[in-house]
Amino acid sequence: MSQYLHLLSNTSSPTPLDVWAPSGKYIKPQVLDQYAVGYFKNLKDGDYSLEVESYYKSVKNRIDYIDGANLIANDAIERVILNGKAGAYGFELLFRKNEGRLKGWLAYTLSKSEQKTEGRSPNETGINNNSWYNTAYDKTHDISVTSSYDVSNKWKANANFIFQTGQPTTYPNGQYVYNGIVIPNYSDRNSTRLTSYNRLDVSATYTPKPRKKEGWQSYWVFSIYNLYNRKNATSISFAQNEDTGRNEATRLAIFGIIPSVSYNFKF
Repeated sequence: MSQYLHLLSNTSSPTPLDVWAPSGKYIKPQVLDQYAVGYFKNLKDGDYSLEVESYYKSVKNRIDYIDGANLIANDAIERVILNGKAGAYGFELLFRKNEGRLKGWLAYTLSKSEQKTEGRSPNETGINNNSWYNTAYDKTHDISVTSSYDVSNKWKANANFIFQTGQPTTYPNGQYVYNGIVIPNYSDRNSTRLTSYNRLDVSATYTPKPRKKEGWQSYWVFSIYNLYNRKNATSISFAQNEDTGRNEATRLAIFGIIPSVSYNFKF
């Protein structure tokens, strides 16, 4: 596969905007080779099914920004990016229950995604001293459990649980003072992680006329997103408290518990 549009994301930028850079004179198209092998089997006449797959991806011309780069409103983006290579590999498992009042599946992925970005010349240091480092998409463990239960002809209950290894990020590991200004010193790129991500969603679906197949058909959905209101970290920022002078870490969490009601229809 080839990709001619590149996404650049810098979590230290002051705005949440993403930068998309097209291929051109200074940015080569990304080229990806993917290999996969899998096995599928129905169990107990299709009541259950099992899928397993392993994969490997090799990517050329994967770009990344240099340390301290400013990506927003940069008219010369090619000056702050480097071309590198990336690799991703993993194992995926999916077990389904297809029949009965209780249906659902368990999905698990064990994976690794890393990148190596060297300098453009022997005198230019690449990212992390030209060593391999985690990409922003690296998640060691990814587990999801989904279930639905037919309470009656009109009511159906659903639940969905998700657990993911925390996203790679870069934290400061020290600081120094220059002309009265405190300047943080950062660790290697993506050498640490945010806290693990997990949440539980539940819902109930009510269909007033489940046997009606023509004309006006409708149903209600009552749901709660993030049932136990976990404050999953979107990012963690570090700053110095103006009053105490002490360093502080602030976690940003966007979505907590969200109840909702929706009415759906078709005719």
